[in-house]
Amino acid sequence: MTEPTIDFHIQTHQPQFNIPIQLIKKNFKSIQKLIEKQKKQTGDEIAKIKKNVNLPKKIQLEMIRKSISSFETFQKKLQTLIKKDEEYRSRLVARLENISQLSKYTDAQDMLNFHNPNLINWYRNETNLLIVDYLIKSNTHEENLGNKLLESLAKTNPKISKLIDHDLYLDYNKVYLSITKAHDLSLIIHWFNDNKSSLKKIHSNLEFEINYCKYLTLIESGDVNEAIKFSQDNLSSYGNKENYSVEEMGNYKHNSERLKGLGGLLVYRSMDNSFPNMLFSNKLMFQSQPYREYEKLLSNERWENLGRCFIDNFIKLFGITTNYPLFVYLSAGLSGLKTKSCYHNTENTVFKEATPLETTPVLPTLITPANFTSYTAPVTPLTVRKYRGPDYYYRLLHKVNNCPVCSPEMFQLSRNLPFAQLITSIFNNPFRLPNGNIYQFDKLLSSGELLPERSTLLRQGQVKDPLTHEVFFIDNCIRVFPA
Repeated sequence: MTEPTIDFHIQTHQPQFNIPIQLIKKNFKSIQKLIEKQKKQTGDEIAKIKKNVNLPKKIQLEMIRKSISSFETFQKKLQTLIKKDEEYRSRLVARLENISQLSKYTDAQDMLNFHNPNLINWYRNETNLLIVDYLIKSNTHEENLGNKLLESLAKTNPKISKLIDHDLYLDYNKVYLSITKAHDLSLIIHWFNDNKSSLKKIHSNLEFEINYCKYLTLIESGDVNEAIKFSQDNLSSYGNKENYSVEEMGNYKHNSERLKGLGGLLVYRSMDNSFPNMLFSNKLMFQSQPYREYEKLLSNERWENLGRCFIDNFIKLFGITTNYPLFVYLSAGLSGLKTKSCYHNTENTVFKEATPLETTPVLPTLITPANFTSYTAPVTPLTVRKYRGPDYYYRLLHKVNNCPVCSPEMFQLSRNLPFAQLITSIFNNPFRLPNGNIYQFDKLLSSGELLPERSTLLRQGQVKDPLTHEVFFIDNCIRVFPA
């Protein structure tokens, strides 16, 4: 297996620089708008004072005080935006310094020295960041566990909070939960208004989704008259092709199809199918396919669609990856370990009730957890939290299995990953020397040198390359797994 290099880490950390850059741009535009607005307002107030020179001095003085108060408010707002800009720039500096640390942990061949304790600690911090990132984004409760973990880690490592855009992810999680869980549109409307100009540049269809969801909510609540008025004011324009640019023709076709069923939905809702004296023919009509489609429109599916649209726009806006970075790294490692012998323990009953293979996502995305196939496991010793971990499971089976691919924690993630193309190595216990040559460790210990010289080298913790005769410390040799 190829060890990660500095170039590999630079490429994988590139998305970490996208968000602060986008936030700096957005904040700079806010500063520009604030200055322009205050400039115009101050100019108008001064012109008004000069124009009304005949006003009593008391009123003129009050106008001047009001102008000064307005300017002081402007200064406070400007100072807040400047602090934000400094915070975003400090994140970029901290992340650059973090990735630059790798250059200190290399050997003579500019390869990462995996025996360096500082490098091991660096990887530990990176793992903590991956876990925090996953917990913050996938949170489904009011109190975010990922944020609590970050606060705990920041007590011993204050710089770690600058290596992840936790505030942005917290806002994202709150908006997403307000849509899919609370069925509330207030946060998504505020987020849309706050990013309206940027969303327009990426040809977002989020505004239609919000209005469409609002319309369906009014229909569901039985407020038909208000729904009709809302539709005329906020939805009718989406049916006009002239309101779309060439790049937005896909949105036009999508929106037109959904607008066609609005009239029929009003008729469906106006006929109360819970009325006890409903005619038999009407009851049959409600069981027909078109009316089932209307019933589907008023289900929770509209909230899930809005949630997906929000996530798609969020990803495009800030240039982040669709998948959780933690799962990407885990998948890369698991696919390198997965063999044809995995999952062949027929006595293993732990995974009997797992989700069928064809319905399991290859890699969970940010649209989890709302769109995963729901499964409620029976309450048994295998599902109680205190029994979690492979040791307990395999003790019940009277088996020993240290394979991470087959472990209960990684089973669902690894089951759809490709198998590693492994070939049995001809070496027994192979080690790689710093010069890149690979030998059996026994051969290094029993090389063709004279016994006194060999004994001297071993006492000094050194070995000699049988081919090049270079001498290296054993601690600098790495156990490898040739494939």
